[in-house]
Amino acid sequence: MAHAKPKMRKSICPLGLLALIFLLAGNKISSTEIACAEPVMTAEGPVAGTGVPGFEACAYKGIPYAAPPTGELRWKPPKPPALHHEVLNADRYGPWCRQPIEKGFLTADRGAELSEDCLYLNIWRPKKSGAFPVMFWMHGGGLETGGGAGLMYRGDRLAAAQELVVVTINYRLGALGFLAHPSLSAEDPHQSSGNYGFLDQIAALQWVRQNIANFGGDPRNLTIFGESAGGWSVCNMLASPLTRGMFDKAIIQSGGCDSTRTLEEGFADGENFAQSLGCGKADALACLRGKSDREIISVQITRPKFNILDLKPMLKYVWMPKLDGWALLEPPIESLRAGRFNQVPLLVGSDRDELKIFTVNWTGIRLAPPSLVSLVIKNTFGQNLRQEIKRLYPFCHYRRPADALIDALGDATLSCKCFEAAEAVAPFQPVYYFRFDYDDHLAPHIYGAGHAIEIPFIFNTLDQPEFNVFFDKRHARKAAKLVGPMMSYWANFARTGNPNQPGLIDWPAYDTQNRSRMHLDLPQKKEPADIVQKCGFWQEHKVMLK
Repeated sequence: MAHAKPKMRKSICPLGLLALIFLLAGNKISSTEIACAEPVMTAEGPVAGTGVPGFEACAYKGIPYAAPPTGELRWKPPKPPALHHEVLNADRYGPWCRQPIEKGFLTADRGAELSEDCLYLNIWRPKKSGAFPVMFWMHGGGLETGGGAGLMYRGDRLAAAQELVVVTINYRLGALGFLAHPSLSAEDPHQSSGNYGFLDQIAALQWVRQNIANFGGDPRNLTIFGESAGGWSVCNMLASPLTRGMFDKAIIQSGGCDSTRTLEEGFADGENFAQSLGCGKADALACLRGKSDREIISVQITRPKFNILDLKPMLKYVWMPKLDGWALLEPPIESLRAGRFNQVPLLVGSDRDELKIFTVNWTGIRLAPPSLVSLVIKNTFGQNLRQEIKRLYPFCHYRRPADALIDALGDATLSCKCFEAAEAVAPFQPVYYFRFDYDDHLAPHIYGAGHAIEIPFIFNTLDQPEFNVFFDKRHARKAAKLVGPMMSYWANFARTGNPNQPGLIDWPAYDTQNRSRMHLDLPQKKEPADIVQKCGFWQEHKVMLK
């Protein structure tokens, strides 16, 4: 079913006159309360928001930042959105990008409409005039699922409490966002293909820089941040020549800088994908563009069959950004190490128990005896690495032997990638490194301080799906003691490039000698990172998500 277009109401005056009225009004207002429904001018036309009950914030939801990437625009770089003379009522989220939603964990709004027409963003601002720092969020989901309307990403509370402008975005996912194919590269002026979702993110950032001042944001003080695949995306923006000068600070949460594929690898994946849809002939592009988005997604789900005795399929991600020689020139971690990147201050870190989330459905995994865990390590990493892994992650140091394997996988795929980014950037720019350790909730042994659990502490959304299942009222009241400091650390970093302020525990900058890391817990504490040897091992053996 086609989704309803954003509602328009007739403008009472031409766009130029409306802009003049706003300009004159802006000269008279100084830190006064604004009316959220008052139209805000954008490059495409006026937009009206709504107030947020209970919070001193305005919300503008479902603003198109690019044209619908459908029909002939499928698998092409994003084009500008259409102009509109009537006021767009930005009072509801746009559709989520088409995805295999049954696979998604971070798809909080189960009733969310899915569509290929999905390039929309959302803005929250304080309900008063001013020029506030901007935080630009890119969601996780393995570049296959998720959306900027995830309920734990709602930005009203962060915007109101910290006086920020918060932006969340959708971007194309899976095969619709990251398909590379020789024919796609041949028709592209840059000979590029396979980075459409990444180019969407860049287009959204360009739209924000052009328009955010009219929403109370300071385009000269803009921080990009994201978690998991959103963290990969931050790293890609740090490395890309297309984003030079477009942001001022960056935050990577549980995301690495080496999760890319070569264009040749992408071509092989893309040709196999086309053949699976019956489009392996000369007119492959016409055939592919003639398929419905549902057909595309149904074939996209091509992960190898899961086998508890061999976890290598967990490391396989086909729909990754491509090193196309235009948007990405080399693996981002190499750009960072060589200083060939957008040099801005960086806040980066991971969660203590990253991979526990992915084992919740593994029936009986934590009851596995040492011999079985040892067999899985051998099958996953090879006989030559088994003994060294068991030395670095001794079973006796864990509650159960399986937890050692889960910890090793979390380090190899996520935690050590954040460490590597901190190490790479520290010689060039200020870096603040963290680990999130808080696990006082309803499932401390099953989930722990697991992947993505830091997000609702930053947005103050512990009462929202999905993580509200872990925090009843009693646990939420206790966790609130960490919410305040974390919101302040993130907001301070967005304001100044330094997370510190009076009243907070001092968070020292990271350097490659002392390697200080902030542990976000109750209480917070700073200690030398104890992950150096482990990360050196995983880096040497080039274990990554790819």
